[in-house]
Amino acid sequence: MLEGTVPAGEYWAARAGDSAFAPGQVLRPGTVVGRIPAWTFPDLAPEKPIPFDYRVLHVDEELVVVDKPHFLPSTSNGRLVTETAQTRLRREFGEETAPLHRLDRLTAGVLVSARTSAARSRYQRMFAARRVGKTYLARVDGVLDYPDWVEIRLGMTKAKGRRQVTVDEAGTPTRTWIRSLAPDVVELRPTTGHTHQLRVLLNHLGAPIHGDDTYPVDRGLDLHDFTSPLQLYATAVTFPDGRAFRSRPGWADRLG
Repeated sequence: MLEGTVPAGEYWAARAGDSAFAPGQVLRPGTVVGRIPAWTFPDLAPEKPIPFDYRVLHVDEELVVVDKPHFLPSTSNGRLVTETAQTRLRREFGEETAPLHRLDRLTAGVLVSARTSAARSRYQRMFAARRVGKTYLARVDGVLDYPDWVEIRLGMTKAKGRRQVTVDEAGTPTRTWIRSLAPDVVELRPTTGHTHQLRVLLNHLGAPIHGDDTYPVDRGLDLHDFTSPLQLYATAVTFPDGRAFRSRPGWADRLG
């Protein structure tokens, strides 16, 4: 909130609907204001480019759906701001564009974004109510034998300051459906959304995902090490009205 006069810097009036200023109007230093919402856009240090980009799968007035590559964050993670899918999407499809769900930086696949604030509000309620289905494929280092769908429930905990999430009976409950498509490939349908849920689950089952830099061993964070893509891929997002957006990795072609 701003109150009094606008200090030196660059500020723009908010779109919250309760401002005395037109949305997007520049607020000059010294402008007298009451208690109104306003945002500041700080100068950002140059970021080393992430040399991978999304592929557009679908566009309409409300949504843009892309196939996000490995290594590109969905949204800002505190270390990268401009080199994110959200920033690139906003440049191409409008400044209100925002992802409706999150894919980890190392996870590739279907990412759905809203193009307007009204669409974002409506679709986010669907995601929050667990009415949107998500399907993943993972290629693992090990052998898993789940010929039919089975639900696995685990408690998970992430300690502050640690990258790794641990399995903990007293932790946050997670639920994931899993089945094997090949000895080293599984299909997954999470019904909860804990950090690293699928990576932790498969490591717990003794078959960590190929290319994982955190499980079972945390090899440290290097945002520009592109040598070993995590073989986890979001293959489908399905909405309650039956619409489904799909993609799959090239390595899955051998599955038929």
